[in-house]
Amino acid sequence: MMHSWRIAPFPATCRRSFCAVALLWCLALLAPALGPGPAQAHHEYRILLLNSYSQTLSWTADITRGVEQTLAGQQYPVSLHVEFMDTKNIHTPEYLDLLVRQYRLKYANTHFDVIITSDDNAAVFALAHRRELFGDAPMVFCGVNDEALLANGRYSNVTGVFEAVDIAGTIGAIFALQPGVKTIHLVSDETTTGRINRAATERVLPRFAGRAEFSWVGETSMAELETLLASLPQDHACLLVSYNLDRLGRWYTYGEAMEHLSMAFAVPMYGFWDFFLGNGQVTGKPGEPAGFVGGVLASGHHQGALAATMAARIMAGEQADDIPVMAQSANRPMFDYAVMKKYGLDPDLVPSGSIVVNKPLSMIDRYRFEIAAICLVMVVMLAAILLLLANIRARRLAEAELARFNRSLEEIIEERTAELVERSLDLEQANAALTKLDELKTAVLNTVSHDLRTPLTSVLGFSKLIDRDFNRHFLPLAMEGGSECSAPDDLRAKGERIRANLAIIEQEGGRLTRLVNDFLDLSKLESGGAIWNDAPLDPAPLIERAVPVLRGYFTDPAVTFEIDVAGPLPRITADPDRLLQVLGNLVGNGAKFTSRGTVRLSASATDQGWLRVAVSDTGVGIPPEHLARVFETFYQVRGDTTNGHDMRGSGMGLAICRRIVGRYGGTLTAQSTPGQGSVFIFTLPPSP
Repeated sequence: MMHSWRIAPFPATCRRSFCAVALLWCLALLAPALGPGPAQAHHEYRILLLNSYSQTLSWTADITRGVEQTLAGQQYPVSLHVEFMDTKNIHTPEYLDLLVRQYRLKYANTHFDVIITSDDNAAVFALAHRRELFGDAPMVFCGVNDEALLANGRYSNVTGVFEAVDIAGTIGAIFALQPGVKTIHLVSDETTTGRINRAATERVLPRFAGRAEFSWVGETSMAELETLLASLPQDHACLLVSYNLDRLGRWYTYGEAMEHLSMAFAVPMYGFWDFFLGNGQVTGKPGEPAGFVGGVLASGHHQGALAATMAARIMAGEQADDIPVMAQSANRPMFDYAVMKKYGLDPDLVPSGSIVVNKPLSMIDRYRFEIAAICLVMVVMLAAILLLLANIRARRLAEAELARFNRSLEEIIEERTAELVERSLDLEQANAALTKLDELKTAVLNTVSHDLRTPLTSVLGFSKLIDRDFNRHFLPLAMEGGSECSAPDDLRAKGERIRANLAIIEQEGGRLTRLVNDFLDLSKLESGGAIWNDAPLDPAPLIERAVPVLRGYFTDPAVTFEIDVAGPLPRITADPDRLLQVLGNLVGNGAKFTSRGTVRLSASATDQGWLRVAVSDTGVGIPPEHLARVFETFYQVRGDTTNGHDMRGSGMGLAICRRIVGRYGGTLTAQSTPGQGSVFIFTLPPSP
C-alpha cells in the first residue's frame, strides 16, 4: 500500500515566531563581541498628531500607525499626542469652535515642537488656529487632497505631503484588466475628500474620452447604491472615488462601506487606497463578499511615515520651509489575485511592477523567509564560532598578563593597606579628640551662659532699683540744697554722673545679656536642642506686630526707619518668635551701622510664590573681602571704622539668622557697597 506524503505549511504566526527566535538567538551569540554604545540624553520632543477623522476610519488608523512607527525609530525621545477631530461625522462651525475651545484648554501649558495633520480638514483647522492654539509651531501635513492649500503663499513654517491619488493610473489599470469595458461607474459622496477627489477625477477623464462611458453615482443611500451595483452587466466596472456619507446622512467607515458594497458587487470595483485591498479570500460561493480588485493605490501608512520623517528632520534642526513639499506620494499598483479570478480577470494583464496579494505561493516562495533565516543563522553561527575562537585565544593571553599584574598589585595593595590602617588609626584618634573638644566647647558655652545669666539678672535688677531710689530720694535733696560739705552745684553734678553711670551699667548689662542669649541660641541650634513652635502664619500681621519693637532700635533722629509691605504675602510655616528674632537681628544691625539716612524693611512675594524680606540701610557697608564670610559663626569684620562706627559685632547674630532661615528651606544673602550701605535678603517657601 502506497502512502502519499504532503508537507503542511507553517501558519504565519509560527513562521514569524520561529524567525524572531532565530534572530534573537543569533544576536545573543554575537552579544559578547559587541560593545555597548554610549548613552546619549536628548531633549524630549512633543509632537501633536491632529487627525481629521475618527480612529475607526482605517485610512486614519493607517496614518497614525505610520507616524507612530516612524517616530519610534528616531534617535530622539518623542512624546506623541494624538487627537481625532471626527469631522466626517460632524463638520459645522459650532463644532469647530468647540474644538478650538477644547484644544486651547487642553494644551494651554504644552509647547509642541511639531504639529502633524492628516487630511484636509485638520490641515485647514491647524493653519487657521495654529498661532492661537499651538504657538505657531512648525507644521507638517499629510493626506491632503487640495493642492491649492498653500498656493497663495500666506503660510510659513509649513511643509508636508499631498495625497495625490493616481486617478489616471487606476483608470488605465481598469482598461488593462477589462479591455472590453463599456461603462465605468464613478462612486462619490459629498464629503470634503469626496468633492476634492471628484474634481480631480473630472480633470483626468478627458484623457480617456471615447474609450468608455463614465457615469457618476453620487446622491444615493447605501441601499440604493447596493441595488445599482447588483444590477450592472458584466461589461461594466466601478471606481470607488470616495464613499463615507450617503444621501440620508449616515456615515460609514471604509471598512463598513466595503462590507456593504462587497455583497452587492456584480462587476469589478477599483479604487485609490490600499486599505480596501486584501479582503478577497473568495472561493466563488454564492452570496460571498466579492472584494476589491485594486488599482494604483495610495497608502495611509506611507503618508504618515513620510510626514513623521519630515518631522524628524525638523527635530534635527531643519526649518520646515526648507523641506520641499511632496506633490505626489509613492502610489503603487496593487491587485487582489483571488478577486481577479473571481471576476475572470487575467492576472497577467496587471501593469508592470504591480504587487499582487492573495496569490498562491510555491514551496520556495512560501518558505522563502524561513530559508533565508536558516542561511542567516548558519552564517552567523560560523561567524560566532570564529569570533569565539579568537576570543578564547585573546582571553588566555589576557589571563596570563592579568595574573602577572595581580601579583604586582597584591604586593602594592599590601603595602598601601598597612599605610592606610596606620593613618586610619591616627585619624580616628584625632577625630575622637576633636569630638571631645567640640563637646567640651558646647558644655562650656552652656555652663558659662547659664552661670552668667543669674548674676547679670541681679546686676540689672539692682542697678534699676538703685537708679529708682536715687532718683526718688537722693537726687531731689541734691537739687534742693545739698549737704554742708558740698556746694549745691557740685552735688547736682555728682548726682547726674551717678545717674549716667547707672544708665551705662544698665545698657552694658543688657548688651551682655543679649550676648549670653546669642551664645545659648547658637549652642542650641548647633546641637539640635532648640525648640521650634512651627505653625502656619501670615507674615504681614507678624511684621506689623514687630514694628514698635523694631522702632526701639532707632534713638538717633538722623536715622529714619521705614516699612514697605507690598500686596498680599504668601502664608508660611514657621516659628513666629524665631522669625521675629531674624527681623530683630537684621534691623538691629542696620540701626547699629547707620549714622545718617534710612533703614528700610520691605516684604513682598516672589514670582515663584515665596516670601521675600529685605532689610536695607544707608550705613557704612561691608568691605568686599569680608562680605562672603559675614554669616560664619564668630566671624567679625575687623580693622576699619567709618563715620565713627566700629564695624564689629559678636559674630553670632547673622549666623543665627542663617540657621533659622535655613531650617525652613529658605536662603539668606547679603549685598553691600562700602560707604553706601548694605542689603540683607531672606526668602522662605510658602506653606504646602
